[in-house]
Amino acid sequence: MTDGGTHTGVESQPLCLRFTKTLRSRSLPTPKEYLCHPSDLAEWLVTAGLGPEAPAVDEELLREARELRESIYRAARSVANGERPAEADRALVNAWSRRGDAYRVLDDAGAGWCFPGASPARSALAVLAGDAVDTLGGVRTGTVKVCAGTGCVAVFLDTSRGRTRRWCSMGTCGNRAKKDAMRTRHER
Repeated sequence: MTDGGTHTGVESQPLCLRFTKTLRSRSLPTPKEYLCHPSDLAEWLVTAGLGPEAPAVDEELLREARELRESIYRAARSVANGERPAEADRALVNAWSRRGDAYRVLDDAGAGWCFPGASPARSALAVLAGDAVDTLGGVRTGTVKVCAGTGCVAVFLDTSRGRTRRWCSMGTCGNRAKKDAMRTRHER
């Protein structure tokens, strides 16, 4: 798995919104799925800082993780549009959030997660759901937005001073928009 929502530039984004980027090119007929195999989800969880080692993930948990991701994405789109998330999406996110048994610890590397339950991967998904509750419920400072980049429909949290950020990433969508604007100016 490469570039599934953990590349440079998005680390400052909430975990839940980074998780939604494991499905890219959503506006195309065939989006790019980065969680193709259970091992991809396990790797993403470690890369996202949700555990020191890859947890056990099976096909069923991968399916449930994708469902959670899509509920978070739809809820974030609703919040970005000034609407209430659908009841089904809220119910799924809340159900996952209630499963949480993880807690933060201070270790040799700094802050880490401890997952004492039987399934560290399920606990990590509960952390993502709890993060979605905080992010989409207004606990975090910022405004949830949809990227204005051509063909991009990623969601992000705008924490800029004036809340004027337009792109999910300046390195990709923002840069592309600025290049297009410059090309248009030079063509005139």
